[in-house]
Amino acid sequence: MPPTPPQSPGVNQDREYLDFDIVFVGAGPANLSAAIHLNRLLERHGAPVPEIAIIDKGRYPGAHLLSGAILDPRALHEFYPDFIEAGCPLETEVSRESVLFLSAKKKLPFPFLPETFSSRGCHLVSLSRLGAWLAEKAQDSGAQLFDSTAALVPVMENGYLAGILTGDKSLDRNGRQKPGYEPGIILRAKTFVISEGSQGSLLRQIPSYLHSGACENHEYASTGVKETWRIPEGRIRPGEIIHLFGHPLPSDRYGGGWAYAFKPDLLSIGFVTSIGPSSPICDPHLNLQLFKQHPFLRELLEGGAMLESGARSIISSTYDRPPRLSGPGYLVTGESAGMVNLQRQKGIHLAMKSGMLAAETLFECLAQDDFSPERLETFTHRFLDSWAYEELHGARSYRKAFDNGLYAGLVQAGLKMKLPLFAAGRDAGSLSSFMALKEGFKPDGTLTFGKDQCVYRSGTLHEEDQPCHLRISQEDILNICLDKCRTEYGNPCNHFCPAGVYEVTYGPAPSFRLNAANCLHCKTCEIADPYGIITWTPPEGGGGPGYNVS
Repeated sequence: MPPTPPQSPGVNQDREYLDFDIVFVGAGPANLSAAIHLNRLLERHGAPVPEIAIIDKGRYPGAHLLSGAILDPRALHEFYPDFIEAGCPLETEVSRESVLFLSAKKKLPFPFLPETFSSRGCHLVSLSRLGAWLAEKAQDSGAQLFDSTAALVPVMENGYLAGILTGDKSLDRNGRQKPGYEPGIILRAKTFVISEGSQGSLLRQIPSYLHSGACENHEYASTGVKETWRIPEGRIRPGEIIHLFGHPLPSDRYGGGWAYAFKPDLLSIGFVTSIGPSSPICDPHLNLQLFKQHPFLRELLEGGAMLESGARSIISSTYDRPPRLSGPGYLVTGESAGMVNLQRQKGIHLAMKSGMLAAETLFECLAQDDFSPERLETFTHRFLDSWAYEELHGARSYRKAFDNGLYAGLVQAGLKMKLPLFAAGRDAGSLSSFMALKEGFKPDGTLTFGKDQCVYRSGTLHEEDQPCHLRISQEDILNICLDKCRTEYGNPCNHFCPAGVYEVTYGPAPSFRLNAANCLHCKTCEIADPYGIITWTPPEGGGGPGYNVS
């Protein structure tokens, strides 16, 4: 059994301070777009250049960015109209699109694609490559980017976010200093822009955000597992996108797959599985492997080679109510605010638009030298008046419809056809049927892969001798993991983690083990944990996946 990890060091000990005007937490499309747009606004108006920092826990720009991905270029056209001439790494424009329903062996095309599903005029992109390009442009515009820097703890002063403590480096697994120890520093700023992606670890520590009603909109969570493949040419047209429902999921669990042809010989393939504490018995990694065994996907992939693998969780808000996107000392952008349109299977353009609007708010704050909560709140008003909110609000009922099952959801979404009950035979919550399915799966190493092989292909690296970043108390391990959870759920952490981080074994004596160095930073464990006893915290900066083409 692992030792209980030490708590994060406090902010009261002597630490170095660095002062900035604005600090962006997270180097994803929202914050990078914001930094670029802000500097362009300042240059256009001849305004003084403020001190701007962007921090990210990945070891290089784009290292932790993973998606399908389809990019609606609407926001890019608005804030970076010459993006193509500037070398934006677009793979290809969408050339053909379809939606298929899969049985175990067959495929049925939906005869009509509703306009709300259309990707006409969109581009296929590698989000990691796009993020690296945006980071380069943000730095060219004057922002300072600090990679390998984890935002650990908020520094609050009278209810105001006044600073952020970054993580210590070179602590051993027991919290003792190793040679080369570097204490975390406190970054202070007039305003912080937080865009940590799904299940942010910093935002939830800010009392004003948790108690503001910002989380009133219902949020849906899922985990996407992706692989990028080199395949023989001639099997799929470049720019073709295919979305798929059905196999291998039962009809009472939301999810589906995709296949996007970046080039004649380069394919993005993946599968999304809904997750949550009420239905923790699932394995998103297994679902992708079973998905690839379908004859339609097998035919696409056979003779090819998997280049890169990865996983991430996805949080989408219903946007039933106007969101609150600011608080004393901070703004919230992108997926940290649930800005993902599940109906369109897109979120990058929404993240970029939120970054644009944050930049316009910050420009006004700088011009007026006013960073008060009232001034920052104008960001929410800008968002409510934007096409991004209109799009999200218009799609608010899409995901809810699937709460009544796959067939009801497809009909309400406008994907109507006569469907046999192919997927209704397996109960999503049945441990026995799930285990029978899992035990019958054996990866072949060419088409299908085990979790260890996929972790290797993700480029994941962590310093082994560091405090464990997955916080579970010894009491909870003994009383819940090895007792209550074993009895009630059969220890679903053995299954829902795409990286095999959790190992609970029963013989010769019950034991619990964490393989924290495998962690993909997807945070599925924290979302799907039925007891809420797992807390994901950032490991030492620079750790985690190293995506290049995902």
